[in-house]
Amino acid sequence: MRVAYDRQEELSVAGYRPAAELKVALLPSDQGGLKALSVTAHADTGAATNSTIAGLARLIYPAEAKDLSDFDVISNLPPGAAFRGPGGPPMAFAVEQSIDEAALRLNVDPIALRKKWDPDPNRQRLYDWASGLEIWSNRKPAQDGRYRRGIGVATGYWLYLWQPKVKVEVAVRGGRIVASTATQDIGTGTRSVLADTIAREFDLEPGEIDVRIGDSSLPEGPGSGGSRVTASVMPPTLQAVRKLKAAMLEQATRKPAPGSNAPWRELIARSPDIAVVETRGEDGKNTAPGIRSPLREVGLMGMVFGWMMRRFSNIAVGAGVPSSVQVIEVEVDTWLGHVRVLNVHTGMAVGRIASPALARSQACGAVVQGLGYALYEARELDPTSGDVLTAGMEDYRIPGIADTPEIDVHFDEAGFDHVLGNSVGIGEASTVPTSAAVANAIHNAIGVRFTEIPIRPDRIVAALKGRNAA
Repeated sequence: MRVAYDRQEELSVAGYRPAAELKVALLPSDQGGLKALSVTAHADTGAATNSTIAGLARLIYPAEAKDLSDFDVISNLPPGAAFRGPGGPPMAFAVEQSIDEAALRLNVDPIALRKKWDPDPNRQRLYDWASGLEIWSNRKPAQDGRYRRGIGVATGYWLYLWQPKVKVEVAVRGGRIVASTATQDIGTGTRSVLADTIAREFDLEPGEIDVRIGDSSLPEGPGSGGSRVTASVMPPTLQAVRKLKAAMLEQATRKPAPGSNAPWRELIARSPDIAVVETRGEDGKNTAPGIRSPLREVGLMGMVFGWMMRRFSNIAVGAGVPSSVQVIEVEVDTWLGHVRVLNVHTGMAVGRIASPALARSQACGAVVQGLGYALYEARELDPTSGDVLTAGMEDYRIPGIADTPEIDVHFDEAGFDHVLGNSVGIGEASTVPTSAAVANAIHNAIGVRFTEIPIRPDRIVAALKGRNAA
């Protein structure tokens, strides 16, 4: 069955990221640590429940005490839905601005404070990378004039998720390698991940690998969401490749010529049809220092949550936290309130990059999506009828090519050696910190802290004139 929404349906009833109001309080200790963190979130979920915005703050910036509360505000409106990093961007927008404000009041470097308060080893390496950027070390003090530039930083993360019982078949059929699994590719690049990985193992080109997905008659695959596809399909793919190689060598009647620069291509061309199916197994027990399941950090509640995820959603929470640290430079026109994003440096700790070109594209797309969230996108409703007023692209503003800055992507490939193939998901972690980094950069430029998004020109002009915008 196929369903196609027109633009109005897509923007009105197909699901949306719920709006949210957050209240954040934090208390530094006398020794400079983080003594307490409180986050209370009310999410405008329409006819839906189960917002987890404040809950995501449990797994970053460990404090001596945390008070985290999530509330769903139910209304007679279409239900909110999971949207790239559900709960992550609004959590980061509030919490990361609070961390930035704490650094300002404590008169310490914002990256240094995060490095002190956040012990996660993956993010520690990213903080070192970010603090070494020339754009960060050359930050300028507050400026005057119409056009003012600012630099902001923010941190984000997502859970390392994978799906148990996933199966991948790797076969030789008619002299070609064929990979099959019943997942989907919704634009996230699953075909490329499988083709690039298998081609690398056989010293072939990705175009020489046939990838079959999107059919329920194929071996059981993962759902396409939650940054779990790569982490679910990579291990069984690599296991199947190894067994297929062994079977091909065992059945080969003639070995490749000595010194051949394409031995596997020769073996594949002469091989009979062979198929190997492997199932996603558990991760290794030996993790790098400081890397463990984040659910263990929250005690019994985390263990229960992990059990429920596996039991009822068939999703496992693995050890380690895919993370992102972003440094963003903006220019603010203080007369017209226009924000121009000039440069984005996004560092990501997501293990081994299975498909480099695809991963960079994912990271850049996530940044552009985050810029839309921070500066442009807003879902406006008629307060009387509840009708969605922004139901077309002429009313719903998204970033275009002229809004796209220079984007530098840095991949840190350590931290996930316990995962066969060392690769985990990239989709969610890459977009979580963007809106907060933009807001922190704007504050650095003009000295105004914006607590509502989108940060529209009228709101900037009104704030600089000391009055409220609608």
